[in-house]
Amino acid sequence: MTTTPEDADALFDAPPPPAAAKSHSAPAPAPSPAASTAAADSPFGGLPVVASADNRREQRVKVSWPGRVQLPNGRVLNLRVRDVSDGGVGLLTEVHVPAYTVLNFAMGVPPLNEGGQVTAVSGTIKTTYLVVQGPDIYCGGTWVQLPSAGRDLVGKWIRRLRR
Repeated sequence: MTTTPEDADALFDAPPPPAAAKSHSAPAPAPSPAASTAAADSPFGGLPVVASADNRREQRVKVSWPGRVQLPNGRVLNLRVRDVSDGGVGLLTEVHVPAYTVLNFAMGVPPLNEGGQVTAVSGTIKTTYLVVQGPDIYCGGTWVQLPSAGRDLVGKWIRRLRR
């Protein structure tokens, strides 16, 4: 399902999310030797490029929704949400998003019924992987904080798209 440009504009006319939350979780695991080798060849200043991102416990469903993250420097980056699961999101961008970082996140979730409005669902994610394929950067994030109304709406979409 795609979102109309007007609905996407309405989402992005909202003020940027509040300053990024600090992560109090354990440090990220050390990258594997393969990731370290890939990091040396990375165009992102030696950051690891993880070879596989398919380690989710929950089933993901494909979507194409507008989204955005607020980077640690305060910059808001528009991107595409390419899949969702109960545990997080898969994102597509052309701009580097730091791995293993807690970021403010928002996405435009389409209405479940015709004639409804796009709902801005905001929370925080912790980025978990980064894969570079040509000009595209795929990254994933796990939910750190997602209000219950947003979690319920995303859950309804997941159930609908699994059918």
